[in-house]
Amino acid sequence: MLFPYGEWVILFLAFTTWIEKRAPRRFFLMLTIAWLLGKGIELTFPSIMPWSWHFARLAVILVFWVWALQRAKRRILPLLSTSFIMSLETLFLVNDPGVIPYGSWLFTVVLVLAAWLTAKCYWGTAAAFTGSILLNQVLVRFTNEGIMRHTDFPDAFVWNFGVVIFAVWAGLLVGWQSWRARELQKTSVEPLLPANGVGVCEHSEERELQ
Repeated sequence: MLFPYGEWVILFLAFTTWIEKRAPRRFFLMLTIAWLLGKGIELTFPSIMPWSWHFARLAVILVFWVWALQRAKRRILPLLSTSFIMSLETLFLVNDPGVIPYGSWLFTVVLVLAAWLTAKCYWGTAAAFTGSILLNQVLVRFTNEGIMRHTDFPDAFVWNFGVVIFAVWAGLLVGWQSWRARELQKTSVEPLLPANGVGVCEHSEERELQ
């Protein structure tokens, strides 16, 4: 995955929230600033090591993790379970690379499922997923010492997969909440309207965000 899907998704969502003046503007502004600062570090202090450090992506992951951790209901157990799965993946890749077909997809899907089953909420899942990635960078750094000549920190596959899945997940949640709010408004307003009247209801979700 050489194309920066994650960056384009974040940029598109940031522009959308600013154009529509939605409440998440502050969140995406923080992510954008973090990415710019990380990119500045990459350009100012280029790495001379065989490993490629993507400080822009790491900065975004760190900010997103702190944001999600503050809103997560469960923190310790999801982080421990996902970190264990990430460690298993790293050891498999170092000792027996290619022994599991489609290993990256398999471990990443299992990682998300483990985060969801232990966290039981969106932000808890996000916190466990991103937190385990950050912690795993240390293990990857030392296990690949003297074995692999090039490693990306963070891995491009995990970065793009994480950004896309949580963006789509959040969009589906917003759509579901919007639909539920409309249905609740219809059921509460219909008995008060005449038989041939037309009710115009303001979107409660949008009102809360603004």
